[in-house]
Amino acid sequence: MFFLPPEVQLDILKCLNFNQLFSVKQTNFYFRNLINKYEGELARKEFFELSIISENEKSRSYTQIENKLGDFEFTLNNQLRKKWQKAIDKAVPLFLCKSSSSLLLYMKTFVDGYSRCYILKLPIIPKTIEEMIIIRCCLEQLFNCAFKYAYFYCLFNPQIINILFDNVQTIPSLQFHVQKSYLFATSKTIENILEFSTNHLSVSELLNIDFTNVNITITRKYTNILFNILINEGNKFQKICLTSYKLKKLYEMIMEYIQTTSSDCSKMVAFIKFYCVSLPNFKLNERAENVEIEQLVSTKYTKYQIANIYNPKLRFSICNNVWDNFYIQIKKMKE
Repeated sequence: MFFLPPEVQLDILKCLNFNQLFSVKQTNFYFRNLINKYEGELARKEFFELSIISENEKSRSYTQIENKLGDFEFTLNNQLRKKWQKAIDKAVPLFLCKSSSSLLLYMKTFVDGYSRCYILKLPIIPKTIEEMIIIRCCLEQLFNCAFKYAYFYCLFNPQIINILFDNVQTIPSLQFHVQKSYLFATSKTIENILEFSTNHLSVSELLNIDFTNVNITITRKYTNILFNILINEGNKFQKICLTSYKLKKLYEMIMEYIQTTSSDCSKMVAFIKFYCVSLPNFKLNERAENVEIEQLVSTKYTKYQIANIYNPKLRFSICNNVWDNFYIQIKKMKE
């Protein structure tokens, strides 16, 4: 294999699963460096679930992962050490959460049909350089895994991720790779949730953000951030679901955008769902086409299509569901 061109070596490595890659990586420095260089293109260790839980939520049967110093492939220069020490002095937390109790990183996988649970205890507020190194190493390993589901009632602090990986060019991606991710915002974490979603999540199927516990007004600033995510991050998020009674303005902005923009909407998220959005006086859009109304016992569906005024071929399918809670789906149709 040493005599093959690098691109052929990479093609061979792409055929290996995570465990096989790990074995090859241990053979010599050449393959270790090659695999590290192309980690983002190779197989990842797969888990069923990732979440941050409190001590009393852990399952009865679990394996505890040791968080100890090992061999680390980065240089802690004086400049980075000073930044880390400054974060320690300011008591910058690793986790953002309402709970002040001990927190655990929880991961679940299935082997031969049986679940296996792993927990990792990390300091809520790192107090030493050694703890910062351990946290960085653990995060780097997590960035190289893939998760089917991720639940973030508590959140990794984007600020400390940026501090830990200040020499970001050495890491292919500072993102958690997830199929379906569920985030639960509070009044204190809403801005962090939006930053974390944009910069530190790679979601292949669904991003779900619940704003139910946000007891403040969702300001124009946050509305604009969400709007920009919806119209510009379609390559990153296929589907986004937002839950809140306070997103009426965002819904109106999206509805106006899809009808009046001169853009081709190629960057827009293809499927958007507003759940529990408050629209007490819903009226059918005057430009609605192919209207279908279905009345069931406790549910009323209104489905219709709407076209962009500048490009009639650019069409969207809208579904309004009036039930105990109200939801609206906006789906970009294929031309």
